[in-house]
Amino acid sequence: GKISQRDEMPQNSIQVCEIFDVWGIDFMGLFPSLRGNKYILVVVDYLSKWVEAKELPTNDA
Repeated sequence: GKISQRDEMPQNSIQVCEIFDVWGIDFMGLFPSLRGNKYILVVVDYLSKWVEAKELPTNDA
């Protein structure tokens, strides 16, 4: 039979996300340290789950 507008599936837009487009960033600390790096900056790419971490001596910019 004929398909009416009521029977059609709604059209939704799909957001396309490329690798390394969206990152999560977290700053962690205060940790005990022998070398003076008491904080950790952690970044994660949401799509690939790639993780980078960097130890830092302070929590300021």
